[in-house]
Amino acid sequence: MGMFKGRTGGLWLLAAALPVAGATGAAMLAWQFQIESIPLKDPIPPAPPDVMVIEGTIQKRSTLVETLVDSDLPSTLANQLAELVRPVFDLRKIRSGNSFKLERELDGALRTFEYRIDDERVLRIEKQAERYEAKVETLEFETQEAVVTAEITTSLFEALGDYPKGEFLALDLDQIFASDIDFNSDIQKGDQVRLVVTQQYHDGAFVKYGKILAAQLVNAGKTYRAFLFRDAYYDENGNATKRAFLKSPLEFTRISSRFTYRRMHPILGSARPHLAVDYAAPTGTPVRAVANGTVTFAGWSGGYGRLVQIRHASGLATGYAHLSSIAPGIRPGRAIKQGDRIGAVGATGLATGPHLHFMMTRGGKPINPLSIKSEPAPPIDVKLKPEFLSQIAARRDQLAGGVQFASGPLAGTAR
Repeated sequence: MGMFKGRTGGLWLLAAALPVAGATGAAMLAWQFQIESIPLKDPIPPAPPDVMVIEGTIQKRSTLVETLVDSDLPSTLANQLAELVRPVFDLRKIRSGNSFKLERELDGALRTFEYRIDDERVLRIEKQAERYEAKVETLEFETQEAVVTAEITTSLFEALGDYPKGEFLALDLDQIFASDIDFNSDIQKGDQVRLVVTQQYHDGAFVKYGKILAAQLVNAGKTYRAFLFRDAYYDENGNATKRAFLKSPLEFTRISSRFTYRRMHPILGSARPHLAVDYAAPTGTPVRAVANGTVTFAGWSGGYGRLVQIRHASGLATGYAHLSSIAPGIRPGRAIKQGDRIGAVGATGLATGPHLHFMMTRGGKPINPLSIKSEPAPPIDVKLKPEFLSQIAARRDQLAGGVQFASGPLAGTAR
């Protein structure tokens, strides 16, 4: 039996037996393989990185120039880059706490700098040949759908607080059901929330929520549902969830004093009618108009402090007192839309602490704002009803818990 032995690249090779073409009888050519490893004397070190990456957040009261200098860029270059940025971005809008990422070459030269303006935009400075370019870029997002559920124990904010940026879901939910639910006074422990939402990701990281596609709120045993259709929300029968009046002029506060004809005034010390509803809230909390209308008064009014009054349809009028400030442009004759900001909570006039004193009249006579019944907006056009019902079919199953979309990591239950 023949044998061949050879050495190649530090390995000894011997081959296994193979038949020889045309051989007679049992004639065979035998090969055998054997591998013998020979260790290297020294391992090859990995190639050094060609850039140095610095990531951080803008410090309090810091500027772009200071941030670049703190990242070891020469002050001359930092000032030149700031001048380069001015035509594309207002440097006064650099915000502390926002993130940045800087890449420097090994010789110290800047390769790129990125500053995250907000959830959707980034300021980018990049070296191009022998010069730098600055531009504001809009981020591209990957969109996923998810089901979010929560049980309320104290407030809607608390219930959704386990989700990243859950406060934005709470604000959106308030807008959807604002005509049916006063989230300051109607919410009870044990109420349930279930949402079908879009989540937006950039480079695999969650950035923000998109639209709420469907929402369900079980409040005191009663179920409210809303479905997004052509940029508006409707219940299962195609009735608009939006009504002529919101149930509250504030978002997520607490009622400190209700409408009554006899209440001990905290400053004057005598029993007087309290023909309004007081909402306790921090100074500066936005105050919104509860319905479309026209401003009839905006200014100082004795014990009411800063006051805004609005005339609405059907002889109704509302008043918003003790404001710390009145929103720019709010003046008599100004047309107002439901939800417009008209001022901010304060403690002006005869007030013991920051709160909104909210009044409502019909034909000049005080009425309880919490008891107002308002007409809904027009329902879905009959011609669009089949399209609407077809579109919400899967959403209804999701709200009932029967269908789960493949969703991102935020889907789940908060308690």
